[in-house]
Amino acid sequence: MPKIILLNEDTACRIAAGEVIERPVSIVKELVENSLDADADLVNIAITNGGIGAIEVVDNGCGISQEDTPLAFHRHATSKIISSADLENIRTLGFRGEALPSIASVAHLTIKTRVPTNHEGFQMVIQGGQVLHNGPVGCPVGTMISVKDIFFNTPARRKHLKSKTTEGGLIADFVYKMALIKPQTKFIFNHNGREVFRSPGSGKLHDVLASVYDVRAAKMMLPITGEEAGVKIDGYISKPELSRSTRQHMTVAVNGRLVHSSAVNTALEQAYRGKLTVGRYPVAVILIWLPFKQVDVNVHPAKMEIKMENEEQVMRLVISAASRALRETNLIPCQSKLPAASEPYKLQFPINTKQYPITPKSKINDMVAANWNGKQTSTMVDIPAAPVLPIGLEGELSKGPDPNTGCDITPTHITEVENAFSQLAEMANDYRNNCAFPDLHVIGQLMNTYILTQTGDGFFVVDQHAAHERILFEKFLYTLNRSTPEVQYLLTPVNISLRLHEKELLKEYAANLQAVGFVFEDFGRDSLLLRGIPVDCSPRESEQLIADLVETIIEQGKPGEAENKHAVAALLACKAAIKAGDRLSMEAMQMLIARLARADEPYTCPHGRPTTVSFTRREIDAMFKRT
Repeated sequence: MPKIILLNEDTACRIAAGEVIERPVSIVKELVENSLDADADLVNIAITNGGIGAIEVVDNGCGISQEDTPLAFHRHATSKIISSADLENIRTLGFRGEALPSIASVAHLTIKTRVPTNHEGFQMVIQGGQVLHNGPVGCPVGTMISVKDIFFNTPARRKHLKSKTTEGGLIADFVYKMALIKPQTKFIFNHNGREVFRSPGSGKLHDVLASVYDVRAAKMMLPITGEEAGVKIDGYISKPELSRSTRQHMTVAVNGRLVHSSAVNTALEQAYRGKLTVGRYPVAVILIWLPFKQVDVNVHPAKMEIKMENEEQVMRLVISAASRALRETNLIPCQSKLPAASEPYKLQFPINTKQYPITPKSKINDMVAANWNGKQTSTMVDIPAAPVLPIGLEGELSKGPDPNTGCDITPTHITEVENAFSQLAEMANDYRNNCAFPDLHVIGQLMNTYILTQTGDGFFVVDQHAAHERILFEKFLYTLNRSTPEVQYLLTPVNISLRLHEKELLKEYAANLQAVGFVFEDFGRDSLLLRGIPVDCSPRESEQLIADLVETIIEQGKPGEAENKHAVAALLACKAAIKAGDRLSMEAMQMLIARLARADEPYTCPHGRPTTVSFTRREIDAMFKRT
C-alpha cells in the first residue's frame, strides 16, 4: 500500500485549477467577479487571440492593500467569509479563495493594485505559481490583472482548447450576460486591440438590451415583474417573433449571480407553450431576488450551479409573470419588418455554377392548377427541388419570363412539366421494387399536417414536415460532402446585424457555409450582407436562419467537420421544409411521397421522429368490431 502524503502547494493549486479554470472564459469570469465584489462600476476586459494569448482585466474598485496582496495568492485565502457559518449567507460572487492561486499556477500573471488610502500601488509577477517579482509600483486606484501563456505548463489542457474565435466568442457571450445582469456597471470589451462592446452603465436594463442585441430587438422585449412571499423577479422576455434555436440567449441571475437554472428555463418555456414552435426558445433576461439563506451557491467550483430551497415557488412566479406579459401584449408580428427579399425574384448565378432558374411559386401554382382540369386552387404549396426537367426545357427557362404572363414557364411547357412528374413517378416505382418502403397512394390531407395514404391492405399517415425534412436533409448532406451548391440570389440583399464574435465565426467558416449555398460579404463593423441562400430555403426567413446557424456553430463546432455536418444539414432541412398547417395539392402530396420513397432512410426525420405510421386492415377492422 503506497504511503499517504500531503500534496505540496504547487500540486494542490494545479489540481484546483483543473476544477476552477477550464478555459480562458473561466479566467475572465473569476477576475470580473472579483472586480464586482470590489464595488467596481467600470470593468475593462481586453483579450488577444480569443483569450488564449492574453487576458487583462482592469477595474476601478477598492483595490488590495500591499499587505494582503501576497496572501491573495494562497489557496483558501479570502476576505469574503470568515467561518463555515458564513456559507449560509453568501452575498458576494466569490468566496472560495481559489481563483487567483489557480490562475497563477497555470499561467504568467501580473497584478498591479492600489487602495485609495495609499499613494502608490503594489505589483506581483507570478509564473506557474512561483513569485518572480514583487514591490511598489505606480498605478491608479483599483486592480489590473494580466494573464498570459495560459496552460503553458499543462499542454494537454491547452491542446484541447477550441479555436481562438470560439474561445473569444465564449468570453464575449459571458461579458454580454454580465452586462445584462449588472446594468449599473459599465463593461468595456476589447479583442485584439479593437473595442467590441461597451455597455452604457446607466442602470437601465433596456439600454443594455439595445447595446447587446440591437435597437430593433430591444423594441421586441417585454418587461416582466412579480413578487411573492419574499421572492421577487424582474427582467425582460421577447415577443414570440424574436426567438432562437438554443437556450443560449436565456440569461438567468439569482441575487446578482449569473447561473444555469434548468428550473427557470423550464418555467419560461412553459409560459411560451403554444406560442413558439418546438425547438425555438425566447430571448430573455430573468433577474431573481430571494433571501440569501435560501440559496446554496457552494455546490460547484465554478459557482454556476446553485440550489434554491423554494424552487417550485420561483418557477410559479416566473410562469405567472411571463404569461401575464405575453397575455397583455399584442403578439401579431409586424409584416413591415419582413425583408424585402421575400418578394418574387429573378436569380443570377456565378460563373462555372450550373443554373437552376427558380420561378415565383405563386405564378407556377396558378398555371399548373389551371391546367389540371381546374381541380386545384392557386393556394397549393410548392415543393422545392422539383424533378429534373426534360432536355431542352432548361434552355427555354433561361430565356427569361414570358412577356404575356410574366412567368418563366409558359402554358406550352405544362405538358412537359407533367411528363417530368411522370418520369419521377416511374423512377419512384422502380426504386420501390428494390426497397421495403410501401407503394403509397395519396387519398387526402388531415388537418393540413398529415398526408393520408393507402396500399392494398393498409392505411398510412405521413407527417408532411418530417417527410420533407428527411428529403431535404439528405440533399443538404450530399451537397456538403460532394456536390456543387444550388444558390438562390436575393433580389434585395439582406443586412444581417451580428455581434463581432458571431460575425468572425461566420467569416472563419465561410467556405463551409458557401458549400451549402450561402453567399455573404463584409458590410461594416457589425454587419454582413447576405446575397444568396440555399435554393430550398425561404428568403423571408434568411435573417433568422443566419442567427440559428451561428448558434449551431457555437454550440456544436465547425460545420465542415464530419461530426457536425449532420447538425447543419438537419437545421437547414428543418427551416426549409413545409410546415404543419400548409395545405398541399394532391399533386404536391404525391410528389412528396414519391421523393420520400427514394430517400436512403425514409422512415424517420433527421431528428429521429417517424415520418410514417401504419394501420393494417385487420387493425382497422378490429377498431370497428368487424372481426
